[in-house]
Amino acid sequence: AVLGVLLLSTQAGDIDNIVHAERLGIMRVFGVATLVNVLLSLVLSSTIANPLRRLSAAAIRVRRGAREREEIPDFSARQDEIGNLSIALREMTTALYDRIDAIESFAADVSHELKNPLTSLRSAVETLPLAKTDESKKRLLDVIQHDVRRLDRLISDISDASRLDAELA
Repeated sequence: AVLGVLLLSTQAGDIDNIVHAERLGIMRVFGVATLVNVLLSLVLSSTIANPLRRLSAAAIRVRRGAREREEIPDFSARQDEIGNLSIALREMTTALYDRIDAIESFAADVSHELKNPLTSLRSAVETLPLAKTDESKKRLLDVIQHDVRRLDRLISDISDASRLDAELA
């Protein structure tokens, strides 16, 4: 049984105009959302990717730089992971440069300490053929033996110091 009938009549094209207007509204919302998305991507890129790129480039320069000290960009004012990474890289680089300085100083000290007995050895060996008496030859041989023991002790001390430093590190 039919209980009622509803007849709806509109002007020709009214429904098409309403659907078209709604589609335009949806397109505007989509366009605004896309624009916001692009702007946020640019902001995120400048606040995340660019600092990371700068930190990475600085780390590469530190790795490649043999003679000059490279400075890591300072993002410590940032209260995020990039700031923490910047602090860690700066501290690591400072520790690395301090260690390089210590190694260079150690190498210079070792070189100096090894040259003294070597110079004495060279002098004693060069003088040995010129020695006239057995007593002077014996004295020169004693100097040579003393310097050889001294070199052996220096090399053992250097080895022990290097091993201890490696264990502490």
